[in-house]
Amino acid sequence: MNCLRCNGLAVSDDSIAVEIGASSDFHGWRCVNCGMVVDDVIKHNRRAPQRSRRSGGTERRCEAA
Repeated sequence: MNCLRCNGLAVSDDSIAVEIGASSDFHGWRCVNCGMVVDDVIKHNRRAPQRSRRSGGTERRCEAA
């Protein structure tokens, strides 16, 4: 597989991510040239449409006194 960033060689990368109190398996692709990592979550998020920052957020605006 070719890297999406630099078109270099991407290899299958299996590892275990250890967090506090839990561990999870990781499967993805890692570029040998630039180090870019792609997994299923990254692919899903790139396909999802971007939401506007102003739509439905909890952002508060401070008014000057």
